[in-house]
Amino acid sequence: MRKRRQIELFSLSFLDLISGALGAVIILYVAIPKNQPKVEPKDDIEKVMVKQELASSKAKIDELTKEIEALKAAQVKTAQPLKIEEPVVGGANVDIGFKFKGKNIVFIIDTSYSMTEEDRMGQVKAGLKMFLTSLPSEYKVDIVQYPLGERAPFRSMWGNIKETTGFNKTDAFDFIYSLRPSGGTPTRDALLFVIKNYDNLSDIVLLSDGQPTYHNSNRKDDIYDILNVVRAENKTKIQINTIGVGTNFIKDKTSDQYKFLSLLSEQNGGFFVGF
Repeated sequence: MRKRRQIELFSLSFLDLISGALGAVIILYVAIPKNQPKVEPKDDIEKVMVKQELASSKAKIDELTKEIEALKAAQVKTAQPLKIEEPVVGGANVDIGFKFKGKNIVFIIDTSYSMTEEDRMGQVKAGLKMFLTSLPSEYKVDIVQYPLGERAPFRSMWGNIKETTGFNKTDAFDFIYSLRPSGGTPTRDALLFVIKNYDNLSDIVLLSDGQPTYHNSNRKDDIYDILNVVRAENKTKIQINTIGVGTNFIKDKTSDQYKFLSLLSEQNGGFFVGF
């Protein structure tokens, strides 16, 4: 847990500057009287004028001294450490407010060719690394990318969920670094693989930028058929959360990809976020 920082209204260097200014005033008003010729007083009138000048200088010095004391008092009063609440990551609510069902999570990452646009792949990599860094070790995760180019419709990092310890996080970061956009968007294949092959899974997080297609094809898949199949196969009630990547999810809420991800999360008890 990060150390709490102390916030000070005024630094000591600022008070030193004020003290230096006070010294300058003393020199100007005492040592070298302003706009007065350097002569010795010869009569009572001149003595009175000097006394008045000294009295005025003393009043200014007293005023500045009070201001410095007030600043010092304010510094002491505000020098208490500021209490900053740390994000809660030990429960079901993690990081930016994502509400997971449990602590066993598989991330399904769209690595289709369209992820090269707007540096979407780079944004997903950075966000996923930061998110995994924030997770405590009791969370168990795996990552599945889809597709693996033309070779396969998907690829898993481990094939089972593992605790987010330091060594496993390093493996995850290496896997994330290796992701390269290529091919279509076989979302159906990746979803059904995860639903059928991971025991005790509480959550799926699907990150995608486009409408599902068939593997090694530009032909669009039927989003409503996918939704029906997923509901039928999701017998253990895995919470499916979706994140839409790219400006299309913000600008056009009537698009098939927006409808698919929003309905997929809604029908399976998850959250949907577009960025």
